[in-house]
Amino acid sequence: MLKKIIYTAGICLIGLGLRAQASTIGPDCGGGNCFGSTYTLTYTTTANPNVFDVNLAVDTTGYTGTSTNLLNSVSLKIVAKTSDITSVSLLSSPATFGATKSGGLDAGGCSGKGGGFFCSESTTKGLAVGGAGDVYNFLWQVQLTAPSDLMLGADDASVKALYVTMKGKHDGITSAPITLDSGGSPVPEPSSIVLLGTGLLGAAGAIRRRLSA
Repeated sequence: MLKKIIYTAGICLIGLGLRAQASTIGPDCGGGNCFGSTYTLTYTTTANPNVFDVNLAVDTTGYTGTSTNLLNSVSLKIVAKTSDITSVSLLSSPATFGATKSGGLDAGGCSGKGGGFFCSESTTKGLAVGGAGDVYNFLWQVQLTAPSDLMLGADDASVKALYVTMKGKHDGITSAPITLDSGGSPVPEPSSIVLLGTGLLGAAGAIRRRLSA
């Protein structure tokens, strides 16, 4: 019986450890087109079952392109078709980013093309990359025709990002599959998992001593 308890506890710890690894892509993205940046995509539910808050975190501190380049625009695909989205609005973002439009992006910025994509771009040339603190969060509120329209399978969603030179010339586009993860439940930190494991093993030891007495 005691062995079963310890075995079950071990399985639970492994599960927690795996969940603690956020679904982040980069810095390589398989083909190198993340340019040293990392991307994390999460969503949370709202009081309206058809409305979701979607957050994209872009960490450009490890950017491997030219140090003076800028992050000009970002785009997401979280549904299969444009018609799956009733409305989308940018709730919060870095200061220079403005309204969101339907479609993906190309070398010129938000293109207005690409089913299921929506895109936001800077009203200036963009944001600094490659330096300490160059981490940016974009939060959209997206209303869908049905909750089931969200693409929640592994690597079902897509992220794009356009990097430009100081003169605004295209100098690289990230285009990669990404997993849209639920951000509704706190992810245990590794230290919390260790503490939990220590407590479970301590409890198992106490039970063993009591049974042996």
